[in-house]
Amino acid sequence: MWVGTRRQFNGLILGGLAMVMITKNFSVDEMMCHCGCGEDSMDMDFMDILQNIREDMNRPLKISSGVRCAEHNSVVSSTGIFGPHVPRKEGTMASDILISGADALRLVDIARKHGISGVGISQRGPHAKRFIHIDTLSDEKHPRPTMWSY
Repeated sequence: MWVGTRRQFNGLILGGLAMVMITKNFSVDEMMCHCGCGEDSMDMDFMDILQNIREDMNRPLKISSGVRCAEHNSVVSSTGIFGPHVPRKEGTMASDILISGADALRLVDIARKHGISGVGISQRGPHAKRFIHIDTLSDEKHPRPTMWSY
């Protein structure tokens, strides 16, 4: 069961395994770095925004990338060790969401209404690999608001 506070996580039991939830609909497992290092630091304000976006979309959002440790990000992204997925003091403030077509356009509209200031669009190739990047960064290395394509 999810506990509706930002400071307290509670386990959800699925198939005998405990799943730790960050918000009502997003788990630690789906947000953590894919390299296996265990990095899972997400900014809770960003997670609240992501949860609100999910509720406004009224559908599940499949996360393809949340947190990335600096080493993993330097392998998979041209942004190197300082990319938007790399945790800052507050945690990571970025996610890539697998989505395409009209749903992708709707996601961008809803995300902007919730204060998302960085939007990256990848809508080429197979639909299963298309995604929208969203973030709330705002620093000298990541001037916002902005939008880009991959």
